[in-house]
Amino acid sequence: MGTSPTRGEIGRRAVPLILAAALLPAGSARAQTPQVRLAAPSSCPVNVNCIPGFKRVYKIDPSGASFVRLRVADAGVQALDDGVAEVAAVFTSNPQLSRPDILPLRDDKRMISRDHVVPVVRSTVLRTYGPALRRAFDGASRLLTTLQLRGLNQQVIDGRLPEAVGGEFVDANGLGGPARRTRSGRQIVIGFQAFDENETLAYLYAAALRGAGFRVKVRAIGGLRPETVAAFRRKRIDVWPGYSGSLLGYLGGTSLRGALAKLGATPMRLSPAEDRNAFAMKRDVAARLGISRLSDLARYWPKASKPAATAHAAQAEELQDEQWAVAPDSVINLPGAWQLSQGAGVTVAVIDSGARLDHPDLAPNIWTNFDEVPGNGIDDDHNGYIDDVHGVDLSTTQPGQDVSDGYGHGTHVAGIIAAALNGRGVVGAAPQAKLMIIKIFDNSGAGTTGSVAEGIRYAAANGARVINLSLTSDSNDERVAEAVQAAAAANVLVVAAAGNAGRDIDTAPAYPAALPASNLLAVASTDPSDGRSMSDYSNFGRLTVQVAAPGAQILSTANDGSYVDMSGTSMASPMVAGVAALVAGANPQISAVDLRAALMQNADPSQLPVAAGYVDALRTVLAATGGVSNELTRPPKLKILTATRKGRTTKIRTAVSGSTAAVNRYRVSVNSRAVAQLEPGRSPFTVKLRRGGTRATVDALDAAGKVIASASRRIVKLRKGKRDVGTGGGVHT
Repeated sequence: MGTSPTRGEIGRRAVPLILAAALLPAGSARAQTPQVRLAAPSSCPVNVNCIPGFKRVYKIDPSGASFVRLRVADAGVQALDDGVAEVAAVFTSNPQLSRPDILPLRDDKRMISRDHVVPVVRSTVLRTYGPALRRAFDGASRLLTTLQLRGLNQQVIDGRLPEAVGGEFVDANGLGGPARRTRSGRQIVIGFQAFDENETLAYLYAAALRGAGFRVKVRAIGGLRPETVAAFRRKRIDVWPGYSGSLLGYLGGTSLRGALAKLGATPMRLSPAEDRNAFAMKRDVAARLGISRLSDLARYWPKASKPAATAHAAQAEELQDEQWAVAPDSVINLPGAWQLSQGAGVTVAVIDSGARLDHPDLAPNIWTNFDEVPGNGIDDDHNGYIDDVHGVDLSTTQPGQDVSDGYGHGTHVAGIIAAALNGRGVVGAAPQAKLMIIKIFDNSGAGTTGSVAEGIRYAAANGARVINLSLTSDSNDERVAEAVQAAAAANVLVVAAAGNAGRDIDTAPAYPAALPASNLLAVASTDPSDGRSMSDYSNFGRLTVQVAAPGAQILSTANDGSYVDMSGTSMASPMVAGVAALVAGANPQISAVDLRAALMQNADPSQLPVAAGYVDALRTVLAATGGVSNELTRPPKLKILTATRKGRTTKIRTAVSGSTAAVNRYRVSVNSRAVAQLEPGRSPFTVKLRRGGTRATVDALDAAGKVIASASRRIVKLRKGKRDVGTGGGVHT
């Protein structure tokens, strides 16, 4: 994808002496195996046509010291020219591959997949404009061949602007020029990655859409594919000229249409223009090293490390053998439940001391707020919190969000809930659930009830399905009870540790476990002897503690990147929160009230002083998938969770409970004036409006337009978050 030397940006530079030293001939005084470095985009370690492909097909590993990261996608030829690498990732449409001093390496084992230019369009935009928009894209794609694409790239290398090159191609083929009429509707935003070919394609498709009467805007979205995907998730762009094979490899799956559907996007017609990944060298360097094909690189790059993989697997097997709570014969019955659900699509909020986000067992499952731009110091999603990308830090009133763990408790709890089943270390109860990190304890383990209340509200408002509270307090703060009620309205189950004082909390309450709420489940701890004996430190109560689960000698993730045993109801609570995530993943429609009931009704009865018994994951998941939730038989009910105004933007977040079978659409009104119509979707849902007002109303309408449910709320100015941080009584783990 032809990036000219003046426009490309590489990760780091090296003086020519580095290259000379790397190529000293064998037999010299300093003879050694020549260093052969690979320059490629930073996505190379996860791109199936790059490092994973080399490992899988050629059984070699160019990562580590051999890998030079590029900051844009097509700066490979420039990296060769600058001498920072001997091998570079390039694209076959780059005309610079025809230079006499450049040698494309032959892919002799056919590692690299085919890649066609394909416009990717936001599905809602496609539905809005219908067949006319699809015809405009398909007409332009049909004209674009590989040879023509290389010609367009060459024009840009020769100094012409991508905007002019793309527009002239469309005009020359009769698809551009002024439209006979301009269609109504908002502008369609086409994004491009910051390299010349992608920019040219963006302007090419923009010219085709303008010729068909659409209003179009073109904008840059960064140099790498993750930035493009993030732009789609944040709804910053509506269209991107993508590349079929590499995009599928990045997103995963077997179908490009299915993979893009997760982003709310749809692929258009594939163009004939093929633009595959490739690898190239300077011809003289390749001759000196005896390299002409990718398999020749095996002489210079280490073998893909099977022993390391075996070591990881052996470590994982050994560690999981120590996880008595997840064993096949454990009372909680997790392995059987995993055959039906692993918690995919469910977010669990961990209100604790933070977490080590880069722990290898946690990193794959950390929740991300895609509406927030990391590190820009702005509340992009208008929820009252700045830079809450992976959660929020309520241990301090400072505006930033440092959710790292300075105490170690939260990292351990997070692993019990959702450590990934990745063959490396331990495994969590719900190994595919996402972890929303809400930090309320400081580095000494001190926190307050005010922070807990705010954490519950944050989790409920930002999409958590389950909240885990591995904490306790003697202080009954009304704000915590009110926050739990707000979570119930948002269909969120709260799981709380019973506490570690060895007392009956029916008569000597500990909070929040003792709160009487229909969406709160309190958990006692059992010992590893048989999993059925209550831990001597565990609080209990036949009225206030609903279930028991393994909580003693629980092996989970540690804050130093390793693993550690801990004991307490703090460990039992996340075990149940993970099981709740399995159930919610198997039955997304189940309400928080029914989820709590299912966990209690399907518990294994016991003689323990708790209301129901031992949590049984398999039995509960089977019951939740085999029956009909009571939620699906109730009439619909709406509740506006928040209605806030920031500047000229109003944000309304609404929860829906009960059956939505009769709901045809939702109508949103501000000051009694209808301003938006929405199709039924997941609950809760959010509407952002460029309109001020004092009162918001959301109506559920049936097919005849009759109102069958309604909710109203006063619109208030968005308050800055963290007002309750540091207030109220003390809480501890």
